[in-house]
Amino acid sequence: MIEILKTKSLSPELYEQIMHVWQETGITNPARADSLEAIRHSLDHTGTILYGTLDGKPVAALWVNHDYRRLYIHHMAVLPEYQNQGIGRALMAEALKVAKETGYQAKLEVHKDNPSARKLYNSMGFADLDGYITMIKREL
Repeated sequence: MIEILKTKSLSPELYEQIMHVWQETGITNPARADSLEAIRHSLDHTGTILYGTLDGKPVAALWVNHDYRRLYIHHMAVLPEYQNQGIGRALMAEALKVAKETGYQAKLEVHKDNPSARKLYNSMGFADLDGYITMIKREL
């Protein structure tokens, strides 16, 4: 049975376990700057890590933070061998619960070539934000 946990502090061991989930699913890469320090900084302010465990082992994770207006959902991932078992839906439901508790709109980005994630998000009430293109400047 999946257990969804929430944390605002991150030990090096839990960071490594969550990074394993993100790396195995291609959610993170060096350009994204997902260091332990960066995530801890987020958690010290408005961030929270939600993760799903089976037998105490993290098999899914996402990271949320907010700007006092919108709750941003980042890095939603489930290890491949645990996908299509309702774990992603349970994790996302918990993220939406956080959004409802704060009263903020929930916002996320999903790659256009990820139809299974788009299907999940659509089924949970997310819709494309027509007219917008995501842009980023990684190197300052």
